[in-house]
Parts: sequence; structure tokens; C-alpha cells
Amino acid sequence: MGKKYDAERAVSAEEGERHRDEILAFMSDWNHVAKYLLTYRRDGRARMRPVNAYMADGWHIQTVTQDLHFKTGHVRRDSRVGYLFSGMSPRERGNDPISIWVEGVAELIEDQEVVRPFLRWREEVTQTGENNPGDDYVPCLIRPTPHSVRAAASRGARAPVVYTDFPGIGALAGA
Repeated sequence: MGKKYDAERAVSAEEGERHRDEILAFMSDWNHVAKYLLTYRRDGRARMRPVNAYMADGWHIQTVTQDLHFKTGHVRRDSRVGYLFSGMSPRERGNDPISIWVEGVAELIEDQEVVRPFLRWREEVTQTGENNPGDDYVPCLIRPTPHSVRAAASRGARAPVVYTDFPGIGALAGA
């Protein structure tokens, strides 16, 4: 496209650290932030769907799905995923909302010894139970390991805040 668009102009690592808590809080907001999951179809075309995404201990994102959903099959075949976290209201200046893009690879967790405790945690925190209790499906978790996070229109940041280092991200592995 041109030099201006070929390189990401990001804030310094120090400024990124100053915004980290604000960005994580934004991603954790269940009431004012829409969340979308990007997966890849068998033919390689992308598919984006609205989802519930829950943040736990820093950059750990977790999404509940069902064994019969398309996104479950997509992640089973191709672990590359993207998440878009988009504010549902315009920011103070300009008319685009704050948005955060996360790219990574996801683990599809089907082990009910891992999934059920997460569902209990979700019910305690959000006061929501099973999506379709009594239906014949198996709940699963999509748990990505982020490779990059790009936050645009973050308050006080003049350029995108980009993260590519996620210390401690393996802490939930196998949890």
C-alpha cells in the first residue's frame, strides 16, 4: 500500500505498560464491549461470529462453545484465531469506538474436567448458566494463546498500543 500503511506505528513499550490495565479492563467489560471470534473455514475463508469472551488473569481469553457449532470444527481443523473487542459507543473524540484486535492460536478444550469448572466460574461471575440446558450437546472451551494484541483509540494513546510479549501466558495451560 505505501510506506505509511506498511509499518505499524506503535507506542513505546513504556507507554504500552501504562495502558495495559485499561486495555485488559476494556476487554473484560461484558456490558459495553462487543466481542467477535474469527475462525477459518475448511476452504480457508475467514468467518467472524459474535461470542462471549471471558478474561482471566491477564491476557487469557476463554470462549464457551458447543461441539456442534461451526466455530468448534473450524478451531479443531485450524487453530489460528482472531478476536475483535469493539466498544459499543463512540469514543470522546472521533466517531469510531475503541477496538482491540487479538491474533493467536487456540486450543480447543473438550475435557469436561476442565470445561465444567470454567462453566461454574462463569455462572458465579456473570450470573448466567448453561446456554441451552437439557439440549444434547457437549460444551467446549476455546482458549487462545495470543501472538499479538493491537489496541486502537485507547484513551490517551496517540498511536496504536501493540503487544507481542505475554509473560506468564502458559499459567492456565492444562488448568
